[in-house]
Amino acid sequence: MTAPTTRAKPAPFNGYYTPVSQDTDSALTAAGPGTPGGDYLRRFWHPIAMASEVKDTPLPLRVLGEELVLFRDLSGRLGLVHRHCSHRGTSLEYGIIGPDGIRCAYHGWKYAIDGTVLETPSEPPRSRLKDSFSHGAYRTHEYAGLIFAYMGPPEATPEFPVYDSLTWPDGNELVPYKLEMPCNWLQVHENAADPIHTAYLHAIVSGVQFTPAFAELPELEFMETPIGLLSIATRRCGQNLWIRASDVILPNVAQFGTGFVDGSKEKFALCAAFTRWIVPIDDTHCWVIGVRHFNPVIDPRNEGRADRIGLGRIDLMGQTDERPYAERQKNPGDWDAMVAQGPIAIRANEHLASTDKGVAMLRRQLRNGMRDVQQGIEPRMPQRYPGGPVPTYNNETILGVPALVPDDAAVMRAFGNKICRTVIDSAALPPGRRQAEVEARVRAMQAEGAFYPQALPETRLAENL
Repeated sequence: MTAPTTRAKPAPFNGYYTPVSQDTDSALTAAGPGTPGGDYLRRFWHPIAMASEVKDTPLPLRVLGEELVLFRDLSGRLGLVHRHCSHRGTSLEYGIIGPDGIRCAYHGWKYAIDGTVLETPSEPPRSRLKDSFSHGAYRTHEYAGLIFAYMGPPEATPEFPVYDSLTWPDGNELVPYKLEMPCNWLQVHENAADPIHTAYLHAIVSGVQFTPAFAELPELEFMETPIGLLSIATRRCGQNLWIRASDVILPNVAQFGTGFVDGSKEKFALCAAFTRWIVPIDDTHCWVIGVRHFNPVIDPRNEGRADRIGLGRIDLMGQTDERPYAERQKNPGDWDAMVAQGPIAIRANEHLASTDKGVAMLRRQLRNGMRDVQQGIEPRMPQRYPGGPVPTYNNETILGVPALVPDDAAVMRAFGNKICRTVIDSAALPPGRRQAEVEARVRAMQAEGAFYPQALPETRLAENL
């Protein structure tokens, strides 16, 4: 007879929570210059402002722990330079913008958008001081109402990645937005790899924030892609299955479908409703900055609200702290769940569960990228179609697939897996043709019953019971 297992009794709760340790993943969370995470992140383009923020005076910014100013000179060119003048350190947020750069108000030194020292007017005429150094400056790129910066080694500057979801379907309207969050960038970005929270936070626990369909517990799968991973949630909506597969793109990009889906009508959308970057301001603050997509493929009933999107605003509940605290306590959203983890989440105190496989996968991918950069290996970059945009994998599919009793979970898993594999395998096709080809393949699988287990004679279709 086997002896009973003896388990230690838990210590009584003393009314205080004592952290196990401070953050043990600082290599992941730190974004400043010279840190593994900061060096890795600097190899990519990041949005740092909405174009509408750049007016007739310099815009002071803190990005990846660095103090900068962004401006547009009177010739229309963007400049992103170190905030403190190379002469005596006063802030160029008080600089005077001219046709060819920015002039420090303190002693008149003038800098071009690339950091070239154009004038040191208090120096003797023959002084060569201005030719002996350059002021710190970074490359910029303007796209879709956003201003992007590259802050890594100039010789390693990557091509600016235009994702296919930004260019397709024809007429896709992109509306920029920017939110600020008082916490580390990683705990915000990890939310994209955590699809189970959409059921609990947005429906079951806090009350319905999107649609009642989100309250259906999904079957989960996480699948690596050439640019990151897919966070896949497949739900039963009556006689339909709904897959919400979110693109998590290295290092800090994610794409999602809408919050309006009720699962009642079939849908094929190989595109996105949101494309957003989580950009570290410093180690304890970040921006959620990106674009909302408006097109009839992702939002066929035109339920999005472009008039509610912009600086500090988004047409999705719970993404800011604008509601009263008492209301957010009763009905918390993403902002509350992520910020409440603390300025930097202490991962040593976590107890990861089976639904956290996507979070673990994302952390592993980030660590690998950081290690590569530390070892002198170029990180994995998004790859373009020949002569076209970068293929992405976000997809939202609703299809008639009757329930199978008792093993409908197996049907949902097969549905999510087969569709996402089809999406990944179709990456070489141009966007419009790709959508049509994926839909045709999925329709063929539907007709063939490819989502049903083949060796379970005891099962029955629910509609026939």
